[in-house]
Amino acid sequence: MQSISLKIFLCSILFLALVAYGQERQRVAILNTEDDGSPEIEFTNLNFLTGKLREIAVKVLPEDKYSVMSVQSIIDKLGSKENARKVCKEAQCIAEIGRKVTAAYVGQARLGRLDDYITINVELYNAGSGVLIGSFTGKAKKVSGLESVINANAPQMYGKMPDVQIKQGPAVAGGVSGVQTTGSGFVFEGGKNYLVNLNSEPTGAALSFDGVASVKCPKTPCKIVLGEGNVRIIAALEQYEISDTTVFITSNNQNIDMKLKPNFGYLEIKPALLDDVGDYEEWELNINGKGYNSFENRLSPGNYNVKLSHRCYEAISFTAGINKGKHEVFDMASHLTLKKGGLTLNSERNGEPVSEPVFVNGKQVGETPFSDAVPLCSEIEIGENRERVRVTLKYNENISYTHKGNLYEFYEPTNKKKEPSFSMPKFEMSGNTTFWVALGLDVLGAAMLYIGHQKHDEMWVEYDKYGALGPANNYGGAWENVESLRSSRNTFYILGSLILASGIGIHIWF
Repeated sequence: MQSISLKIFLCSILFLALVAYGQERQRVAILNTEDDGSPEIEFTNLNFLTGKLREIAVKVLPEDKYSVMSVQSIIDKLGSKENARKVCKEAQCIAEIGRKVTAAYVGQARLGRLDDYITINVELYNAGSGVLIGSFTGKAKKVSGLESVINANAPQMYGKMPDVQIKQGPAVAGGVSGVQTTGSGFVFEGGKNYLVNLNSEPTGAALSFDGVASVKCPKTPCKIVLGEGNVRIIAALEQYEISDTTVFITSNNQNIDMKLKPNFGYLEIKPALLDDVGDYEEWELNINGKGYNSFENRLSPGNYNVKLSHRCYEAISFTAGINKGKHEVFDMASHLTLKKGGLTLNSERNGEPVSEPVFVNGKQVGETPFSDAVPLCSEIEIGENRERVRVTLKYNENISYTHKGNLYEFYEPTNKKKEPSFSMPKFEMSGNTTFWVALGLDVLGAAMLYIGHQKHDEMWVEYDKYGALGPANNYGGAWENVESLRSSRNTFYILGSLILASGIGIHIWF
């Protein structure tokens, strides 16, 4: 009985010793290799790389200190094979997964793409502290080429773990052997250079390479010779966001295309007049003290001081806040105030003062003697025959004027002989000619203004299409359509206004 009890006691002691020995070994988890590139690499190829990392870990790590967890043990800790893959792909920190599977150390490889290469990045963490123990990166044309990268670097990575020593090769026999003579054996140590083509959309962006501008390639489009490797290229264009990218130069005639994102908004001014007063002159537009010929302008985001001036109207000033991608519209129609001056108007006929109706811009406003404020750019007429009053008004000043005439201008005596120069046939011929010329100009000017209005509507349709485009779409092509229609619209507006004004001028003066 005592012998059996002693055997049981000794077996228990041996079991506890074995348990204690097993607890001293620290677990190492090598997670499934993940592919972050496109197109995706088959899972069997990824599994091969994971197995290679586990194989080297088993060979390098001492058995009495570490144990490499099997695939099944990791899956058991995470619940299922599908959940294990999901956790490995979604977790932000490898160390977090290591703690979930109760591992002391955890490692994982991730694949990516760099031009025509497949890249690999392997990291090994202390699961408890989250400290990076070691890592390495490499690249190859094919997945099979990554095996040599792992074989060359994984042992050194595992060698950074505590109590791990990388086994050295067998002892080398002393003496000299394998002597060979060499030829010239010259190896060019300089780096390779390649011709690179640079383009941007839109064009004209200023360029710099690793922070240095190039005289031979100052702005897009252009060509430049660059050394093999990573080059930081910055493209800057007014009213567009700066493009800052790093490109790996690998081949001759490599094309680098940069799409610049717009960084501007629009300010549109809708000009207006009161009863066509001053239609023979244009409004002057100033933005932050700078004159602009167009009433629709592209501006960078920010606040702008806007001033509109006209000889016949009080100046209009306001602040416009411009945001990226927004279109601000200011309609002048509800903000117009005519400039005025004071007028004291009297009328005399044959040296005697008379009372006659006074018309301002075609509307009767009183009769002489007349005293009131009158718009600066008014057409002033007097009498039933609407004789034009040739008086120049002054802004915010009073002007006195006496219109003088003779009674026979209204009631011509029957015995008065008519001047030959006023012969009816000659007058009618001249009047008909000027009338038809003026009418032709009026029709042509109106037609061109109508075409300009059509171009204006088409421009806004294209602008809506442009605003709906995403960053990956054809920004430049849509924008060129908008600019082309805007230019056509402005041309028809300007020519139509000039021609119409010419026709009206002939009506008035002749």
